[in-house]
Amino acid sequence: MSAGSTSSLTGNRVVFRAGSGTVDTAAKTATIRWKGSFTSVFYGGLTYWSATDPTLTVKADGTGTLTATASGYGADMNDPGKWAPLPETTVTLANLSGVEVGASGFTVTPDYLGVSVSVPAGATGQPAKSEGNKGYWGSFPQSFVDFQQLTGQSSYWFTSGGARDAAKPASPLTVAYTAAGTDSGPAEGEQTITATVPEQAGEFTWTIDASDRAVTLTDAVNKGAYLHSTGDLKPVKVTDTRAGAPAWSVSGQVGDFTGGLSGKYLGWTPQVLTAGAGAQPGTAVASGIDNGDGLTASATLGSATTGHAKGTGTLGAALDLRLPATTEAGTYTTTLTLTALS
Repeated sequence: MSAGSTSSLTGNRVVFRAGSGTVDTAAKTATIRWKGSFTSVFYGGLTYWSATDPTLTVKADGTGTLTATASGYGADMNDPGKWAPLPETTVTLANLSGVEVGASGFTVTPDYLGVSVSVPAGATGQPAKSEGNKGYWGSFPQSFVDFQQLTGQSSYWFTSGGARDAAKPASPLTVAYTAAGTDSGPAEGEQTITATVPEQAGEFTWTIDASDRAVTLTDAVNKGAYLHSTGDLKPVKVTDTRAGAPAWSVSGQVGDFTGGLSGKYLGWTPQVLTAGAGAQPGTAVASGIDNGDGLTASATLGSATTGHAKGTGTLGAALDLRLPATTEAGTYTTTLTLTALS
């Protein structure tokens, strides 16, 4: 990143999945909880904090909150000797307005613009809104900023008069979910939920046909040294019409199959099914039956470089599953998680 450029971004984002909760599309309400943590590291580890077990709540009036348990160390980027563990604290990561709870999810930009914040005396404060800063003047939630006072990162989460102020407003939050008991595969009594916080805003979208997300591979054929099964990934449509045409990528990663069968046995050969949006296929990943991690390590399905043509392209991949010849007969299932960065 460059401190002198407000368009210089890390490309990092946070993705939680396998959450659970309730969604009432008629009442326009939702409560969803995830298990897990992420850590934000600044200045090569001189300051950092973590958020654990986030909870999303949406009310009927379209307002909502995303909360989590924050922890970390009290630090000062100007004083490497300051390093004290902080007590776990419940904070609001995002306040939401105008949420439209849909059948399969929603996307909303957290409140930031126009939000005021107070800080302790002597700390870097929020300057008054002016003609020069009104386009990006605002703040993350008060409880979150209060916690960041202890980590040494406070002024990075609100307009503080610095050169990077224009890069601080919150990016969109995306929540996707599938109701338990539908034909898309969740086991009875469970939901699969993916929450995505992109690094940047803009007209970049990627979609998979919601009614056709299950891939069935061919019956495994005995090749002597291994059992071989193949199939095709469901098409992934990518549309990018953003000004400046920044780079983008879509990657995939699988977990282990049911029954304890390692996901490393699955590989793929990415393809561009329909040219557009500058799409280029990722590098083929071999099955890890002999060596390597297969698709248990994140691998690029497709990408485009900065300055690519605007438009829509479709990505796909030929799947290659090679199992040990001693694998017991049965049906095995795994989940492929696709992630987009742009």
